[in-house]
Amino acid sequence: MKKQEPEVLKVYPERRRLVVYVPDRRGEELRIHLASNGITATIGKSVETPLERLEVDGGTDAETLQAVLDHWER
Repeated sequence: MKKQEPEVLKVYPERRRLVVYVPDRRGEELRIHLASNGITATIGKSVETPLERLEVDGGTDAETLQAVLDHWER
């Protein structure tokens, strides 16, 4: 059975951090947007998918992060 790809721009809690997947080559753009809203993130390539993966330390509230993501590019 094929593993389902994660939803883009959705917050996933993972251990002590939050993870967001973004289309390939858009991670830096989103990282800058998050930084302008006081959220620090690091970018990595997702091994399982063609997406980039942003990791946000657990000090950020998941609802706040999702609200910032929802306003990206609007």
